[in-house]
Amino acid sequence: MEEPRKNIQIRERAGLEEARLNQDFIDFVTKWSTPLLLLLALGVGGNYLYQQYARRQAERLTLAFEQLAAAAAVQNPSPDSLKEVAIEFNGVGSVGELARLKAADAYMRSVMRGVKPGAEVNPDGTSKSISDEMTPEDREKFLSLAAEHYQTVVDATKGVANKESLYIGALFGLASVAESRGEAENAKKYYEQIRSASAGVPGFAEFETIASKRIESLPRVLAVAKLPAKATLPPPTKEDAQPAMPLTVPDAPSGATLLGPVGPAAPAPAAPEATPEAAPSTPAPTPPPASEPAPK
Repeated sequence: MEEPRKNIQIRERAGLEEARLNQDFIDFVTKWSTPLLLLLALGVGGNYLYQQYARRQAERLTLAFEQLAAAAAVQNPSPDSLKEVAIEFNGVGSVGELARLKAADAYMRSVMRGVKPGAEVNPDGTSKSISDEMTPEDREKFLSLAAEHYQTVVDATKGVANKESLYIGALFGLASVAESRGEAENAKKYYEQIRSASAGVPGFAEFETIASKRIESLPRVLAVAKLPAKATLPPPTKEDAQPAMPLTVPDAPSGATLLGPVGPAAPAPAAPEATPEAAPSTPAPTPPPASEPAPK
């Protein structure tokens, strides 16, 4: 009789212990189920919102590059349109910096052509309307605006990882502005900064070489910049007329045309002398390429 009674007591104690554990679990679930479900809901909702945010950011980046391409696609792009793209999409990838570089390049091309930015131009780069031709005051104004855009890019990209090419491109632009103004020391300063920024960076050795060669050729470049203005020369003959050339970085890696305007290592050679019968009374020198500093 004692043995069965002991087994019954053991089973009763086990049942009580199991009931206590079940009650503890029930109490735990009752206490923490709501917070756990809330955390789970927040996790799922947060992931959904992040996916939506990432999708919108990708769409905005695509739109930004489309707007940039549209503003820069015309023959003589408007710097104001490019500036609007830079302001609207500032911080979206590198679109803001690229737009400012292109706006500054547009000013520089206008100065080199002697045509106001955004004006309608002929296939050879000359203006269709005499009112769009640039005055000395316009020239200095547009050089200042170009320098302002280049400097903005320099300030925004200096020391920023993966934006070294934008930084160096803006420095090339500032050097080009200095050359166009005949400021040899300022141009040399910017080229020295380019050499310093390019030194030791994989894939940037070409820029260091370009800057070094440009420093060596500064006397010749500035001599070209001091040629007489187009308005003081007689009209060129048909053989002398040359279409405007796009700005490129000579001997630079692929894609360097997005950078600032950099002229060739040396001025272009002079054209052969015309025969006495075909030559005008005062022969006009061959104009420098569009990538050289604009004549004063």
